[in-house]
Amino acid sequence: MLFSRFKTSTRTALIFTLFTSVLLIVFVAVLNIYYFSTWYIDEQNEVLEKIEKIEKSILKSANGSGTFMDEEMMSTFIKKIIEQGGMVETLEGETFVSPKWTKEKSDFLWIYENGSGAYIQFVFPLQKIGIVGLPYDDIAKHISQQKILLRISALLIAVFFVIIMLLSLFFTRYSLRPLLKIIRYIRSFKVDSPLPDFPISGPVDDEFVTVAKTLSDAFKKIQSQTEVLRQFSTDAAHEFKTPLMIIHSEIDCAIKSGDYKTGLDNIRSQIYFLDTMISTLLTITRLEKEEIQKNEVNVSELIEEIILKTEHLFSEKQLRVIKNIEKNVILLSNHSMLQIIFSNLLSNAFNYTPAGEIRITLTAKEFCVQDTGIGIAKESIGKIWDRLYRVNSSWSLQNGHGLGLFLVKTVVEKLGYAISVKSEKGEGSTFTVKF
Repeated sequence: MLFSRFKTSTRTALIFTLFTSVLLIVFVAVLNIYYFSTWYIDEQNEVLEKIEKIEKSILKSANGSGTFMDEEMMSTFIKKIIEQGGMVETLEGETFVSPKWTKEKSDFLWIYENGSGAYIQFVFPLQKIGIVGLPYDDIAKHISQQKILLRISALLIAVFFVIIMLLSLFFTRYSLRPLLKIIRYIRSFKVDSPLPDFPISGPVDDEFVTVAKTLSDAFKKIQSQTEVLRQFSTDAAHEFKTPLMIIHSEIDCAIKSGDYKTGLDNIRSQIYFLDTMISTLLTITRLEKEEIQKNEVNVSELIEEIILKTEHLFSEKQLRVIKNIEKNVILLSNHSMLQIIFSNLLSNAFNYTPAGEIRITLTAKEFCVQDTGIGIAKESIGKIWDRLYRVNSSWSLQNGHGLGLFLVKTVVEKLGYAISVKSEKGEGSTFTVKF
């Protein structure tokens, strides 16, 4: 949730500065605490050694053994501790306290104030004696040094805060400059205008270069699809207009001549043409969206069935069909889609071959249809896969609507196959589908 609120690069830089400064403050605080704690432990040990030295000196001077303290030696020990501003609480419960010893609350560093001086009270349990406390007075210099260190730390934190903030702002703005170029690039994009130059350059793995290139590719696809849609709309309007004009003309002729049967027959053929075109367009739209369901298909049997159904059409034109079909070719594919491919390629060969022969070849690797028809000019080969494109637009030559090859290419690509064509004008065409 926190990072989702970083609305601008300036805020991001300031948040980074804040986090860095907090880490710096924590580091300085830990350093000061460590320094003071180490000093505190050292002084505590020093006071303990002082108390033990007093104890040992009394024992040694009294009996030389240093192992037993009688009542007189205890009295001497307590007296020396009191003289040095300490306190003693014996095992019997008696308490002896120096006037210098205080039980007032110390500050957060365990320091007691005594006029202009300062001291720390250390308390230790000692065997055979009880609780002994002794102040450590020589801390004024250390406290002064500690305060100087804290002031220097605070000053360094402030200086580093400003430096880090300025550097963060600079590097954030500098690193996001390519993003501003990409934003300008996006705003300059217009569907009808040429794409502007690629906004940034740099290493291939640079994130901004990847984003810019992805956007550029997406814009090219948008322009391409928009152009295709515009061209399709123009071509579709033209294709629909032609049969509608014929229907309108046939109605006028039938009304004037009274020969309704001929007019209705012509109208029926144009309606069939429009119905076929619309159905094909709907099929293309459905195929582009739906997922493919694949299963095993005997391609050899499927092609034989299609040839058997269209054989009478070839006979009418006296076209010779030469079959070279390998038996039992099985593909993991879609039966309906394969039927669309084979039917359209055979229909295409029939429509564009006035006389001669059609050769059909099937192997486990490819399907091929070769005809001796009118062929395709070199300048038209790249266009035959477009919607509503016909090599020969003469209405009387064939009843196609220019969607067959576009449909075939859509289905072939959907199945993951590849289709190619070889052709020369006047020498026929060869269409090959590689499985």
